[in-house]
Amino acid sequence: MNRAKEIIATHCLRVRYGETDQMGVVYHPNYLVWFNESRDALMSGIGIDVVALERCGYRFPVVEVACRYLHSARYGDEVAITARLRHERVARMHFSFEVKHARSHRLLATGETVSVVTDVNGRLLLRLPDELRKSIDSVINSDAVKTDRTIGEN
Repeated sequence: MNRAKEIIATHCLRVRYGETDQMGVVYHPNYLVWFNESRDALMSGIGIDVVALERCGYRFPVVEVACRYLHSARYGDEVAITARLRHERVARMHFSFEVKHARSHRLLATGETVSVVTDVNGRLLLRLPDELRKSIDSVINSDAVKTDRTIGEN
């Protein structure tokens, strides 16, 4: 079976008080914020400057999002969010996520987001911008991609 190539990175953070409800449990929309943080950390970690790409006229709207909550994270817990970017040639970026309790490795949530690439006027592009494609290709083709690595910590 031919497995799709992907870039994998893990972003760690400690659950902040403002992310929890009255019971000290992480309020569910915060997982989507964590997905965004880990996606940004992965992109930055492989040398992709999304802000610079936006200045060049590209936009990356999210067109799909999903999250499955399995167990609660609580105030003070350290969590590790693993982001995976599946390699595609079309102007779409598919990320999948796993949120785990850092110490016990218990899987807390899974999810995914799909972003498309448009020009500044919202017209859908058919291919990834060259700058983005070259950065992804260089990481995909390097040996460094084969292992999960921590990109950043808060």
